[in-house]
Amino acid sequence: MAIEGYGGGVYLGDTMKVAEIANWSLDMSADDIDITSFDSEGWRERMQGIKEWSGSFEGNFAPGDTTGQAALINAWLNGQKVTLKLQVNEAVKFSGDAFVNLSIETPVDDKVSFSCDFSGTGPLTPSGVGSGS
Repeated sequence: MAIEGYGGGVYLGDTMKVAEIANWSLDMSADDIDITSFDSEGWRERMQGIKEWSGSFEGNFAPGDTTGQAALINAWLNGQKVTLKLQVNEAVKFSGDAFVNLSIETPVDDKVSFSCDFSGTGPLTPSGVGSGS
């Protein structure tokens, strides 16, 4: 069953919502390790290796968002990781520590936008996935 996206959000920690975010994406991947041998009977065999996660989010620039966008800018300036919680809805969330890279775009004929690319460091923790949510 499909679910709507308007219940989503991006948080720093559990409670500090990043203001004005309109969408986010999460990419999860793993290394592919070839374990083919003479015993593989002509078929390639593989196993999963090291996992990683990354993604991005974007929305309107909100310079007054001191616990969200400004906190992300300060974390980037100081080379600090942040704890991100990516919320699909109240029941489904993904969280983990990440390092961020940021972009602010100021077009003459449109709104000022804020975007963030992040790279996870350590595990990604899903909650509410597989629970029928």
